[in-house]
Amino acid sequence: MVIRRPALRAIAAAVLLLLTACSRGPADHEPKPSAHPVFSKPLGTQPYAALQQTQNAGSAGFTQKVTFTSKQGDAVQTTVGSLNFAGKRGAGKRDWTLPKTLPARVKDALLGRATEEGRRDSSAVIAVDPQTVHYRSASAKYWLRYAVNCDHVEGLDSIAKLRGTEAALSGTLLETVTTAKATAQRSTPGGGRSYRTEFGLDAAWGLLFPADLREELAPVWKVDPTRAPAVMTLTVDSKGRITRAEADLSALLRKDKEKESALATVTSIRAELALAAHGSAKPAMPTSSDMVLDAGKAVMADEDTKLGDCIDFNTGARTNALVVWVTCSGPHDARVFAQTPLGDGSYPGRAAAEHRALDACEEAFDRAPTRWTDEAVPRNHYWSSWPLEAEWKASAEPVATCYVASRA
Repeated sequence: MVIRRPALRAIAAAVLLLLTACSRGPADHEPKPSAHPVFSKPLGTQPYAALQQTQNAGSAGFTQKVTFTSKQGDAVQTTVGSLNFAGKRGAGKRDWTLPKTLPARVKDALLGRATEEGRRDSSAVIAVDPQTVHYRSASAKYWLRYAVNCDHVEGLDSIAKLRGTEAALSGTLLETVTTAKATAQRSTPGGGRSYRTEFGLDAAWGLLFPADLREELAPVWKVDPTRAPAVMTLTVDSKGRITRAEADLSALLRKDKEKESALATVTSIRAELALAAHGSAKPAMPTSSDMVLDAGKAVMADEDTKLGDCIDFNTGARTNALVVWVTCSGPHDARVFAQTPLGDGSYPGRAAAEHRALDACEEAFDRAPTRWTDEAVPRNHYWSSWPLEAEWKASAEPVATCYVASRA
């Protein structure tokens, strides 16, 4: 049989096709590696990509320390908790460790203004979800439940600020990563990376510190632009998730002479954040068995209390102008025995206002029912609160609220 040349060419092509199909190399059947969600990005944007990768993990446990160094030693705020990015929930326990020699004015700036007797907790538990902010003082058996829109109530801005932007619970260095730009990087064991970043102080100023403490810091618009930028070291794991952040926030300390800051003796502010348990952390939220008080009903201005009312002082609002109304049958910080007018004249100054309030309460103590004043611990001891300048000017008739301490 004679095979024509075109037919030979067709047979050869079929054989070649069959051989090619049976002898593909690795590059022909293995998928191409996908781009890394963080490391494939331009260097400057990798910190923000790492923040997104951390949030995409769903959750993380965290520990953060903010250290205020002064001549008296280190005042350290430590927060330990968990963040659920997907569910917009976060919870943590916040503790302060303070040097014994720290002046009262510095303590007031860091912890919030206390009553005359210094009744405030240096420890509290906070839980945030999309609808509420829950706060529980270390000395309280109950949670205070604040509505999500509590920032419209005077004095509660510090409660509203507990809600973060990059995580449900505010106050962590995650809030600064959004504006952080990487300027250098190095590899770390396990395939991760460490970045030197520079970031905007506005995020740290507005989201890491409560409003009253910010008044003792330099306003971000007055920070010297010629100074070196704020620097943060950011460490991520092989998947690009943030595991550690360290930042020097000392640039926020006041350097001008326009106002004498309560933090004048503080020489540096540093923050350290550690993240772990990515994807498996669960915030400890209040349970159905916990006692929860509606802050909208229980928290009130001290001048709105009534004679004989029993109160606690730790509202989480960082001011002694607000108190928690509690039943007198249970433990309570104090009992109100008088509300005394201070006159409707102009504000006399802090020292004179304090003097006037103490004198008014001294007179009222002798007239008060003994069933209230007998609770005083120690016996026959009392104190008062009075309006500050802004509150004095805003009130038609400023009053001093007089208490006896009911707990040692």
